[in-house]
Amino acid sequence: MRWLRRTHLAMLAFVTLLVLVPSVIPAAFASALAPVERTDRPAMHAVMRDLCHRDVAVLGEATHADGHTEAFKVALVERLVTQCGFRAVVFEGSLYEFLGFNRARRDGRATEAMVGNAIGGLWKFEAEIKPLTHFLYTEAMAGRITLGGMDDQLGGFEQPFANETMAALLTQGFPVDRRTACVEAFHRRTYLAFDDDHPNSPDFKNRIDACAMDMRSALSKQNLAEGETAERIQMLDGIDRQLARDRLSSEDYAKDRDRAMYYAFARFSANLPKRTRIIVWTHSFHAAKSPAIRPDLNGAPTFGTLLHQAYGSRAFALAFSARGGSYRWSREENRPVPAPPPDALELASPGDHQTAYLNSATLRARGIAPAAPDYHTYRAARWADIYDGLVVFAEEHPPHSSRVYPAP
Repeated sequence: MRWLRRTHLAMLAFVTLLVLVPSVIPAAFASALAPVERTDRPAMHAVMRDLCHRDVAVLGEATHADGHTEAFKVALVERLVTQCGFRAVVFEGSLYEFLGFNRARRDGRATEAMVGNAIGGLWKFEAEIKPLTHFLYTEAMAGRITLGGMDDQLGGFEQPFANETMAALLTQGFPVDRRTACVEAFHRRTYLAFDDDHPNSPDFKNRIDACAMDMRSALSKQNLAEGETAERIQMLDGIDRQLARDRLSSEDYAKDRDRAMYYAFARFSANLPKRTRIIVWTHSFHAAKSPAIRPDLNGAPTFGTLLHQAYGSRAFALAFSARGGSYRWSREENRPVPAPPPDALELASPGDHQTAYLNSATLRARGIAPAAPDYHTYRAARWADIYDGLVVFAEEHPPHSSRVYPAP
């Protein structure tokens, strides 16, 4: 019995080591993870030390077209899941498409392509993202993680559930003519198919609002399973928020979208088992824990502001920047990353080609300084109030896209 007790204690010590020291994992398991560039490895280890014990890891990006950042984030997500015990990943991707994926997963119909569709056209075509799509699909199908989206906007590229299936689902029980009219209205709004004969007029907005009200009324009369009803209510709530935003100015639209993203995140997290740790994939603007990230929005809270009000130090906002290289500006154009001005945070480098990581203590010590974690645009700020950490690459590069555009 004594040898059995020693064996048990040894196994317990090994498991504890795996949890507390992220870098200690079996070699075969480690080899399956996305690779990390040699120049990124010290920064990756430092980021892991800061993130591994948090409840929410919010991963930003300067633009949605930074390939080096994407590759780093993919590797980071995999390690946070496999080494630190994070069990949920939520994207600045379609709320509806992720609900569709989770429905299909329960029914045994889910495919890996559905995860890519839900992540969205901003990312799914990139070679840097492909390993993440496969990883998330595998983990979700095994029941080890839960996936979700927090963007309630309509009209995402190549999102068949949100763009086609959802309106038909929510108009079940309508009279035939009414169902046809409402499905057509949502199709027009989703694809922005407005012209002189079918304008985006106040009359159209009133008609599609009425369709959304009828969808909610029809749902209240259906005898569905509790989980099915809850999912459809989430869809309807997202639709209502989007249709309300359609009546706002562009500035107010932007302000409301961050609030809506946090609302969707809060609902997603509330449906998870207690103490589930969550990764958020988003833009650095949304990740910011202070409205100071965009002074032009007059103090409106970002998603990250609301998140940090709720979680405090249990949440961590990570941003990314670069000292050089380029990023994708449009499908025809890449733009150079601007050179850092004197005293920029980006100049705090461990070496010419090494990736730097500035933790919260370093950011606080620097006080007000120039940096460009938001759209590669330099400005001075007290960045410790906005982010908890900043990764700085020696060179950024555009993603390697497989997207084929139709001929003009």
